[in-house]
Amino acid sequence: MHGLITTYDNKKGTGRVQGDDGHIYFFNRDMLSKPEEEDSFMMDMEVEFTSSEDSDNKVAADIYLTDPKSVQDKSIFYQEPASFLCETEDLVSGYDVLDRGLFALQRSERTEEKARNALIRECVGVGANSLVSYKVERQLKSAFGNGFETFTVRGVPVVLGRIDDKGEMRAADLKNRLNQEKIKKAHNIIVNTRIGKLVLKGMGAVLLIIFALGFFLTGGI
Repeated sequence: MHGLITTYDNKKGTGRVQGDDGHIYFFNRDMLSKPEEEDSFMMDMEVEFTSSEDSDNKVAADIYLTDPKSVQDKSIFYQEPASFLCETEDLVSGYDVLDRGLFALQRSERTEEKARNALIRECVGVGANSLVSYKVERQLKSAFGNGFETFTVRGVPVVLGRIDDKGEMRAADLKNRLNQEKIKKAHNIIVNTRIGKLVLKGMGAVLLIIFALGFFLTGGI
């Protein structure tokens, strides 16, 4: 079957292709008929493939470019999103993922808007122009007898690009733009904070048990 790649993630090696039958097919780099062509896979490239289905999606296999030389013949430019995107999906239709953070990042605030804006600022600071796999978690907490809500937003920082003859950036300008070291440090802070909270909860439980044992051993006096 003939089709057109609608989006491709250069880091993960996953993408979508729209077949001539109108259906969207998912694929990964293991399904390429010619692995050496992977560097040429990008949005709007024409491919041939065989179709199949798994339990969840339509799948493309044995994929190869119909005209691999066309990549070299083009001066490929990309246009970044006009504004920062927060997408719930891992792949964003109409865009190639040119760089992807090694870890997801998160922020917590009293409102979702504040949490999202804080996370966006952090992601822009590491070179991202979008978030994918964006999720929001709402929690009800209490302090000094008063209840309040907190919102935790998380997502994977990425660099998205849409092929555009009038675009301002080349693929080489967007690939490896993310500061992975900063992303790793931010992720480690999240992990260490989570571990610290678990340790404090564990210590609290131990102290409670010790107090209860002492109370019963002394006859409750």
